[in-house]
Amino acid sequence: MPTFLPLAFALGVPTPRPLPVPAAPVRVVRAWPPPGADPSRIWIEGVSSGPLGRAPDRLFERIFRQRLAAELGRDAADPTFRGIVDLARALVAERGPDVALASRRVLNECFPDWPPVAARRLLPASVCGDVRATGRKGLLFWFEVLFARPFPAFSGRLNAWVTSWAAQWLMGPCSLKGLAPEDLSELVLVHRCRFLEESACASICVNACKIPTQAFFNEEMGVPMRMEP
Repeated sequence: MPTFLPLAFALGVPTPRPLPVPAAPVRVVRAWPPPGADPSRIWIEGVSSGPLGRAPDRLFERIFRQRLAAELGRDAADPTFRGIVDLARALVAERGPDVALASRRVLNECFPDWPPVAARRLLPASVCGDVRATGRKGLLFWFEVLFARPFPAFSGRLNAWVTSWAAQWLMGPCSLKGLAPEDLSELVLVHRCRFLEESACASICVNACKIPTQAFFNEEMGVPMRMEP
């Protein structure tokens, strides 16, 4: 039986765009915990922290939780990370086939709409090219225009670095591993995913995380990305 740990995602690897969204949630059932899970990599609430420290981790966690609660229209009773998992469970249960789109909206709302997309009118049309502007957050639009399109290898590695430093509160301990130079990409190796660990449900992982996260990086940031267990 295949294991879901560790999880790896590569940024900067060309993938088809846009990524297809399944017509219905993918149902995945596996035994938990999976064999081979490293006991030294488990995330401990109130003790563990990412490279930036516990204060930034709490800030990012609070922002994410607020956006998730706004999407559902309510918060969870548990104030710990378990509350985020409860919200994710509710999102999967209530949105059904639309859970991937709902999760993608949550990710979008975590980013500011600045500089505004309307500012593109101040630049020559050749600068923005065919980058989609409709429905985009300003920061994500300009990232694709100024970084992802002209500097794809740098953008992939930058996103991998930022993710490994600022998102361990969500995905647990991880490390960066460079792929072959010709791939122009960077690998983020998640040793023991905190979200998957807490939810103990691969279906929530696939439908509320993997599918929308891949679509978010590929279509909203313009950074080719794939996630693989």
